[in-house]
Amino acid sequence: MTPLTQSAHPAQHTGVGIRDALHLSLSFRPDAQRPQQTRRIVGAVLRQGVGLGGDEVETVQLLVSELVTNAVVHARSERVRFSVSYDLAGEVRIEVDDHSPARIQLRRPGPEEENGRGMLLVAALARAWGRRGTCTWCTVAVQEVAGA
Repeated sequence: MTPLTQSAHPAQHTGVGIRDALHLSLSFRPDAQRPQQTRRIVGAVLRQGVGLGGDEVETVQLLVSELVTNAVVHARSERVRFSVSYDLAGEVRIEVDDHSPARIQLRRPGPEEENGRGMLLVAALARAWGRRGTCTWCTVAVQEVAGA
């Protein structure tokens, strides 16, 4: 398994100690372990780097898992690009570019089907979501970080 390529841009501190934003970018080869790895990285960044917690982080992690899983399964290239950002307006944005021109479809799988519910979860939990070119994105409303 090849290592992740990653870059993180921690929040900038101003003279009064206010965090402006956070942005994390990863680039990786499609691999079955990537959803779990990316989920853990995002959880740590949001908890430790931003100060979010609880249900908010778990919701973001679930959406990360679903979008990265779709990219890994349907990727049309040797690399998947992932990014997550947080801003002080109380929004987390997740973007996954799998280089696949395929349109996203919300499926209605039967009770016996094991797959096909990922985008239904994204549609239900995200504030907004969509597809721009080969990039699938979603946003999640979160609480502003206390003391930010």
